Amino acid sequence: MLGFPTLNVEKFITESLNEAAINNTSPLIHQYARSEGHPRLVQSLSKFFSPKLSRTIDPLSEIVVTVGATEAIYSTVQAFVSPGDKVLLMQPYYDSYPASILLAGGVPVLTSLKPKNLSATSAEDWELDFSELRKILETNKIKMLFLNNPHNPIGKVFKKSELLKIAAFAKEFDFLVVADEVYETLVYSDNSEPFVKFASLPDMFERTITIGSVGKMFGVTGWKIGWCISSPEIIKSIQLVHQFVPFSVTTPIQEAVAICLEKTEKNNFFSSNLNKYENLRDKLFNNLKEVGLSPMLPQGGYFILANTSSVTGFESGDKRGRDYDVCKYLTEKCGVTAIPPAAFYDEKFTGDSERKKTAGYLARFAFCKSRDMLDEANIRLKNYFNKKL
Repeated sequence: MLGFPTLNVEKFITESLNEAAINNTSPLIHQYARSEGHPRLVQSLSKFFSPKLSRTIDPLSEIVVTVGATEAIYSTVQAFVSPGDKVLLMQPYYDSYPASILLAGGVPVLTSLKPKNLSATSAEDWELDFSELRKILETNKIKMLFLNNPHNPIGKVFKKSELLKIAAFAKEFDFLVVADEVYETLVYSDNSEPFVKFASLPDMFERTITIGSVGKMFGVTGWKIGWCISSPEIIKSIQLVHQFVPFSVTTPIQEAVAICLEKTEKNNFFSSNLNKYENLRDKLFNNLKEVGLSPMLPQGGYFILANTSSVTGFESGDKRGRDYDVCKYLTEKCGVTAIPPAAFYDEKFTGDSERKKTAGYLARFAFCKSRDMLDEANIRLKNYFNKKL
């Protein structure tokens, strides 16, 4: 149950790829695209995101298309982080963040999202300590903050009140915000508040780099198309890096993504896709509860964190922590693989105790899988836990 989709891709998506690469008679479709992004795609992205950001996005100066969100992260960090600059991360975090910071010579400074307790039943129960955050900002000159919303691996969707506090800090302490919002089309209907794009908040567009991903939007992670949206000044700086990393992104795939976005204006894809994932989420959540694990219902994304305190009998020995032992044990004994959340923490910067105290009793499961695969995983877990009883 690793973290990439194994669901069938919708027919209109594969038809769009066929239309872009095979039915397109222009020889230019197989040549370098405009470095900042294929014109048809940036126009489509502008049309899609302008209403969500409550402003008209200039497709030619406020968007750069990248090789997936990972390159968007890398190029953004390279553009703005110099050796010694401090970048604030919230643990647990997507592992590309610290890697990109360290490659630029930057210094990760960490705070943590923490559950109210390990018996929490919802991702909403994970909170950021704003008093602690203020202390960090008062004692460190922060150049940039990463905000992952919806959050991987927690599945938390930040409330508007939380985002406004971060925005106020961004103005007071003068730092940039990288808003990694790749899961924004997977915010579930039972969420207590609507999703708010950080750059849509007052005065935030000019200091925010919004990152998105086709892989998450359409379930095609192999296409590797992402983007940054920001002010012309910020995009120009990112583009200066981007032009010397990949130079440009695969032209026919960009064309296909543009066609996909155009088709979603009429085919209701995002609504039906959200409903599909919500059903898969509920199925895995109930399956995990049924076998005695304690899952936390995600508000967005396609991962579930579950408390594994009920898992016993495994050998302790992995220096990285209990969660590595448990995930290895479940893989070997049940044939069901989860990800140890300690992979999203870094003891080098925060000490090992918090990592073990929180992550050590959790595992990350993915529900971006077919119902048959989720059923089979449930059978394997049931068979194993029934033998243990």
